[in-house]
Amino acid sequence: MDLVKDIILQLTFVILPIFIFHLFWLSRNNLDALKTNMPLITVGCMISSILCIISPMEIIDGASFNLQMIPLFISFVYGGYIPGLLTLLTAVAYFLYPYDFNWFYILISIAAYFIITLSIRNRWHAYTLKKKFLYSTFYGVSILLFSLVTLLFVSVLNFNSIHIQDFAIVAVSISILTLMLTLSIYLIEYMRSTAVLRLELVKAEKLSIVSELAASVAHEVRNPLTVVRGFVQLIGNSSDSTDSQRREYMDLVLTELDRAQSIITDYLGIAGQNHIKKEQINLTETLNEITMLMTSYANFKTVKFHCDIEKHLYIYGDRAKLKQVFVNIIKNSIEAVPSINGIVNIKAGIKDEIIFVKIVDNGTGMTKEQIERLGEPYYSLKENGTGLGLTVTYSILKSHGGSIKYSSKLNKGTVAVIQLPFYIDESNNNQFEFQKHSC
Repeated sequence: MDLVKDIILQLTFVILPIFIFHLFWLSRNNLDALKTNMPLITVGCMISSILCIISPMEIIDGASFNLQMIPLFISFVYGGYIPGLLTLLTAVAYFLYPYDFNWFYILISIAAYFIITLSIRNRWHAYTLKKKFLYSTFYGVSILLFSLVTLLFVSVLNFNSIHIQDFAIVAVSISILTLMLTLSIYLIEYMRSTAVLRLELVKAEKLSIVSELAASVAHEVRNPLTVVRGFVQLIGNSSDSTDSQRREYMDLVLTELDRAQSIITDYLGIAGQNHIKKEQINLTETLNEITMLMTSYANFKTVKFHCDIEKHLYIYGDRAKLKQVFVNIIKNSIEAVPSINGIVNIKAGIKDEIIFVKIVDNGTGMTKEQIERLGEPYYSLKENGTGLGLTVTYSILKSHGGSIKYSSKLNKGTVAVIQLPFYIDESNNNQFEFQKHSC
């Protein structure tokens, strides 16, 4: 039972640096993760080597063994000459300390392991996994043969008789080492192949997104441009058209161009989310400005527009981005209500240092499934929508530490509640004196 515990402990000393290397290096999603990190390999192998030497496993009474040769092997074949030599020197320096055993024999053994490792290291990365397993077995067999020859040589010099039990101990020890080395190599290669696969998946996903985005832009913009081309040709080829007809055609052309510009703006909104310049914003003034702007749009749609906004609402963020958020949501509400008896209400206030902006309409409403899909790219409830407006909105709110929640019932309307953290300005002593502003 003690032997099993010793084997598990030695295996832990060998494998733990491998998992640490994966955690701090290979798990990163960039190409640098596949490069050799010599400092990390060196430190890990040196610590592993010393721990294996300090706590050897006892095969039988008086006969101990350790897996120090495994971190030595790993440091050379995966790290290079410098990590390998430093790991070797660490073991040598430890054994040179005056202990009560034959350190000269141990140094000769380590030197032999070093030479065997160098013979394998040159083309290690070009070998297949199967070939690496074969070479690890060769490494174990070489150590076994060297150990048996050394055992014979030492016994002859000391005029000691050799027992079969001595050979059995050596054979069992080297078999354990070979098995553990093979397991370590498998873990290293598996983690590396997983890192390569993960990077390829990330790259493929990016290419897929780019191709999908390009196809979507081409598809969405082609429709209004086709309409524009048709009306321009109609204007140019129709000699008997009246001025009113030409103006009607031009209005349609401008409408389609505006639509194309809106589509491009939505796509650029997704690409530009990383460029956010935050500052203190008076949200009350921003909302009043937006409601004045959207009131004219509501009147054009014959929709009644009401707002109730408290004063001194401050947030920390990008004014232009947040303005885009509220314009998108209010515009969606106005377009969702009927042209007769359509109502959109906006209410803004603060509670527990959280600003709430509530936008309520009596429009067509949405199902639970539709609400759950809001914010997905390319998902839209509008006939000519790109499905990117709310995607941009969700992204902007998230970057400001805010959120938006929808509740709706079919044919009864929709409620959108936006939450944003209140910005506390210590220099403004009147910031909590709230007053309502109605429009």
